[in-house]
Amino acid sequence: MGKITKYFRGVNEEARRIRWPDRKLLWTSVAIVLVIGIVSALAILLSDTLIVQIMRAFEEAFPQISSSTSSGDSAAAEALRLTLGGLL
Repeated sequence: MGKITKYFRGVNEEARRIRWPDRKLLWTSVAIVLVIGIVSALAILLSDTLIVQIMRAFEEAFPQISSSTSSGDSAAAEALRLTLGGLL
């Protein structure tokens, strides 16, 4: 029991040494994190939309790859269709 008490006393001492940021610095940091998060989300959304549009253009340009299942390489075509289907 003494080791546990000693541990929590040490935690309490360390907690007293923490220098918390003032309110202005805290809200500035929060704003920066939110802006970076929103910009990152928009960049991912834009890149995802662009990739989907490119994949649809390829699918329209080469429809035999996504719809043919009777050719010699039908297993590869089917695997490609299933893989691309998740993106479309």
